Amino acid sequence: MNYQINPAAYASIFAVPKAVVEDNLLLASPTALKALLLMLCRGEALSSEEIAQTLKRDEADVADALVFWQQQGILIPADGDPVPVPALPKAAPAIVKAPEEPKKEAPELPLARPTHEQIAIRLQECEDFRELFQEAQQKLGKTIGYEGQSILIMLHDTYDLPVEVILMLLEFAKSKGKTGYKYIASIGREWSEKEIDSLESAEEYIREQHTTDTVWEQFRALTNAKNRNPTAKQKRYLLSWSKELGFSAEMIALAYEICIDNTNKLSLEYMDRVLRSWQQNGVKTPAEAARAQERWSAQHYAQSKQKAGKRSRTESVFSSDASYDIGDFGKRAIGMQDLPADDE
Repeated sequence: MNYQINPAAYASIFAVPKAVVEDNLLLASPTALKALLLMLCRGEALSSEEIAQTLKRDEADVADALVFWQQQGILIPADGDPVPVPALPKAAPAIVKAPEEPKKEAPELPLARPTHEQIAIRLQECEDFRELFQEAQQKLGKTIGYEGQSILIMLHDTYDLPVEVILMLLEFAKSKGKTGYKYIASIGREWSEKEIDSLESAEEYIREQHTTDTVWEQFRALTNAKNRNPTAKQKRYLLSWSKELGFSAEMIALAYEICIDNTNKLSLEYMDRVLRSWQQNGVKTPAEAARAQERWSAQHYAQSKQKAGKRSRTESVFSSDASYDIGDFGKRAIGMQDLPADDE
């Protein structure tokens, strides 16, 4: 809803210096604005005591407010001469960010596949395709018929994947135990969107996938996670935790336990903050995590004793009956006392 000034209100008005609004509206405190409006309305000299009584404000606050307006050149002493109003420095022009390049989106392979005659011509004209079909049969362990030949040609023509990259793609698909042409086409589309069009970029992609798969298998074994393969979001976090932060699957699983203990649900964002806090504090192993918790317990024994009441201080920090379990450690021992829980 929009609002405007009621014209009837103009029956009685007073002037407000433009500099008050343009230069000082965001800088002035509520008391300063009220004091100035009162003085403008009265149109006469007023003391800080008089203004404080009218506004029911502390006189010291009012005095500070009047000094503010004097510094801005809006107020002067009652017996003083007018002075120029200082101009505030103009704000630096906003930095205009260059528009982000749109993410490359590769199309799905068209339903209209090349004909048998077109495939035969390509084989006659291009030795690379003959070698592609021969090596593809060896890698996939099956004869490449019309459907497979069509998919391979379209991976090259539609997704601009070189022959040597297509062969690496097939090897990667076989390592995943998925040699169906629909899966191969989906990987081809992903590689095209990620501009994986060289042997170096393909090797890097495969190494990252192998890393996340390995960490995920270890993570599953430690946490009894049900899904066999990580989601795309889980892959991104696993790669960050293992490659960027250098954590083992055991530490990732420990962060998972802390997350469940404190939120009763899986939150990748919560786990990320736990692991990044450990990384900042040099905690790399469960033993170091335990030692950090012991140091915290020693430093905060008096405070924790008051909170814990009669619970024993001698029990293991990882015991279900301990005054400090690993979840409490996750929040306190490494400076995360107020760590909020986020949804995944």
